[in-house]
Amino acid sequence: MASSPQSSAAGPRVPAPIVTAFRWLASLRLAVGLIVVLAAVLAVTTFVEAAKGREYVRWYVYGSQWFVWLLGLLAANILACTLSRYPWKKRLAFLTTHAGLLLLLGGAIQTFWGGIEGQLVLPQGEALDRMVLTDRCQVVAHWIDMSGRPDRLPVGFVFRPGPVDWPEGETLDLGDQSGVRLKVTRLICHAVVDETWVADESGGGQPALRFALAGPNGTPGEGQWLVASPMGGGAAMGPIELEFQRVPAASMLEDFLQPPKEMDSRGVLSIHYQGRMQRIPVGANLGKKTLLNDGKVSVELAEYLPNAQPGDNFRFVSKDDEPKNPLLELRVYLPGQKEPLRQVAFATRPMQSFEGIHGWNCPVKFWYHHPAVAAGPGAQFLQTPDGKLYCRVGLGGKYQMRGAVRAGDEIELPGKFRVLLLEHLPSARREVRYQPAELAGEEGGLPDAALCLEVTVGGQTQEVWLRRDDPEHGVQRLVTPEGPLAITCTYEYRPLGFSLELLKFQRGLNPGGMGEASFTSIVRLIDKNQGLDQERQIAMNQPLAHGKLSFYQSSFDESPGSTTTSTLTVAYDPGRFLKYLGCLMVCGGTVVLFWRKMRLFAGER
Repeated sequence: MASSPQSSAAGPRVPAPIVTAFRWLASLRLAVGLIVVLAAVLAVTTFVEAAKGREYVRWYVYGSQWFVWLLGLLAANILACTLSRYPWKKRLAFLTTHAGLLLLLGGAIQTFWGGIEGQLVLPQGEALDRMVLTDRCQVVAHWIDMSGRPDRLPVGFVFRPGPVDWPEGETLDLGDQSGVRLKVTRLICHAVVDETWVADESGGGQPALRFALAGPNGTPGEGQWLVASPMGGGAAMGPIELEFQRVPAASMLEDFLQPPKEMDSRGVLSIHYQGRMQRIPVGANLGKKTLLNDGKVSVELAEYLPNAQPGDNFRFVSKDDEPKNPLLELRVYLPGQKEPLRQVAFATRPMQSFEGIHGWNCPVKFWYHHPAVAAGPGAQFLQTPDGKLYCRVGLGGKYQMRGAVRAGDEIELPGKFRVLLLEHLPSARREVRYQPAELAGEEGGLPDAALCLEVTVGGQTQEVWLRRDDPEHGVQRLVTPEGPLAITCTYEYRPLGFSLELLKFQRGLNPGGMGEASFTSIVRLIDKNQGLDQERQIAMNQPLAHGKLSFYQSSFDESPGSTTTSTLTVAYDPGRFLKYLGCLMVCGGTVVLFWRKMRLFAGER
């Protein structure tokens, strides 16, 4: 039984409650009880981790306040037991061992509270200077138009969502920054997207077409949506391709149902203006101006590019002379304007233009026909400004016209395929819902988190769903009383303070070529603050340590046809020194204790 400190005759007497509490804190019973409880918690946590995953036990056990309090109580017990042995004459080994235990526990608590673990996904040949914290969400709100308002800077909100879905009613107020207030009202850790389209009564939506495709076996598949866009909404099933477009002018229906039958090697351009169509051969009019029907507007065929690809400053260049992607550079001269409007006409994407990028609305529309662009096997649908739907089928490089179609029609396609038109919405808006995913399969294959946000700006509150780190569903644009606002949800990114570039990735195989034996990343470390530019190696059992961070080889991706990537785990452990020092002190003190016991045993014999 540990003895309690006694007050000297000259000194003040210690109150009895404090002496009782100290004796209880320094008792051997408490020490044994705490060790048993800690061992039981760790044993149960091992089974929970196997069932629920590492993130679950990190959140509910190792990173929880009750576990830190348990370690703190154990540390207080060890400290009280050590103080009860004062004075420590000839007890250096005892003091060293207990001091090492205190350092070890202090380092563990410091790691739980201040440690960071993230990821760095390095594509070969690229350098990155920030890591991803995969256990955190970052919501960024930025004004789309910040002109004249230097105070409208992007604002970020960071939080840890946890490893399980939030129950109904649980919310997290992220606070108010620069007039933007965010509140998380629901979170699904692994969410699948349930997307549908509904009628938009305002008339400002996009045309949408729901269809089912039946193969040669005659069984139709599940209903899918085609949405008209300037790029052309598309879907494919084996060799069959479906495409949906919307034309801005009624006269363009003739281009769809009656394309030109004869054209030169550079094609024919259809010009649509004031409800009338005018077709001109490209080869004979290249570099010339064509006067339109009112005598006030003219169009110049400035340049022909047989195989266009993007260049600098929204310019196009031709990769070669083979007509794989024919394009026309056009100049539209309008009355009252000094400079012509620049337009482009793609033969492969007739509805694509620069109007959405530059924000203008050119009154002249174009449809570019080229002999090298043949009809592929499948069906093309087109919606006219009056909301009617038309169809043509590609067969043998030619189009067969089906004319006007409607929901309920069945259209025969090449190869004994059929398409069933289930629903047509001339103006539709997308509705996206999220459902919890089935937690089956590997953890790495599960979908990412989705969260519901309440966004309050200028006294107006709106609700939006965002999916973390999703290029399509991870950003929402809102119209607020203060102006248009974009909300983005990603992982939290934290700067490294330096950069790593993957120079080469190597992997070794076991004898016989069965199974991976080793992974090695050859990286270039660039730290301008320290003047470093060195080549380093990161292997499975050989981490890279630089500054406060350590990099461990985690996984890799060498998919055919894609760039090789190496995934590194990035860790910052603020309690590492205390834990290492504590372990050395415990080991040293234990060895000295055993050595003294052995000497005493030998002396007695």
